[in-house]
Amino acid sequence: MSWFKVDDRLHSSRKVMRIPRRARHASLGLWTQAGSWCAAEETDGRIPQHMLDEWGASKTSIEWLVKVELWTVEPEGSDAAYAFKNWTDYQPTRQENEHKREKNREKQRHFRERNRVTDRLLTESNPGSVTPSVTTPRPDPSRPNKDSSSGPSVRPDVEELCSLLADLVEANGSKRPAITKQWRDEARRMLDIDKRDFAKARGLIQWTQSDPFWRSNILSMPKFRKQYDSLRLRANEEWAKGGKTSASPDGEIDVDAVLGRDLDGIGNPPEELLDDYEAEQEWRRQRRAERKAERLEEAKRVLAQRQGAMA
Repeated sequence: MSWFKVDDRLHSSRKVMRIPRRARHASLGLWTQAGSWCAAEETDGRIPQHMLDEWGASKTSIEWLVKVELWTVEPEGSDAAYAFKNWTDYQPTRQENEHKREKNREKQRHFRERNRVTDRLLTESNPGSVTPSVTTPRPDPSRPNKDSSSGPSVRPDVEELCSLLADLVEANGSKRPAITKQWRDEARRMLDIDKRDFAKARGLIQWTQSDPFWRSNILSMPKFRKQYDSLRLRANEEWAKGGKTSASPDGEIDVDAVLGRDLDGIGNPPEELLDDYEAEQEWRRQRRAERKAERLEEAKRVLAQRQGAMA
């Protein structure tokens, strides 16, 4: 599903205010309906005449949308009669949507394959007692393994950590390491005995394999467990200094979750830009990017302080 994005100041923009009041409501209604259709059909903002006829669009509304430069007239022979101006500046293109869908499909394939491997291991470890499924519930990592006295059992959380490390080592160009019994034992002990948080351990594995030094030294789960505290302190140190990594040691930063919703916004543009629509929009794009970067850095500082307090 796609979304048609509408600026929250559209209602009072100079282009809209140039449309006479008697035609403004109908013109904006047509503009919104057409935008929704273009987003759903992924036409990159192009509108065929037959859809305008289907919507019962008036000639007056169309003419005003073209006159104030919200729409452009497409050349003769094109499969569309009109098009949104600067569609790709504000809306995702068909190619971008397809790329995003392919990434999601790949993630789903990887997730299903990993669950199939986990189910197979569970079945082989406990024949006749496990019914494979697509989604295997992850046990609570904070609870010790009740069967540890009779030998460790295969656990989804252990398998996920081991598979993640093996995947990333291979992705860095090294030979894929074998996930041995020793790997699983060390991962289980790290979670149950060392009391390491599963999410933090997962994030730290990702950090080690993105760091130029540690990715050549941490090539196995036993080594990762042994060096865990050194890795954690180094990751927090690099992160607090504003290192090159774009993620915290625990994973990607959700800025809104850390700082709350941005109620300040980007403010109002300088008065000298109010008569130049394109310049005003460019100012808004730049200011949004700057504001996003400012909030990311602020979130990093807040989380670094929290990490320091918890260490």
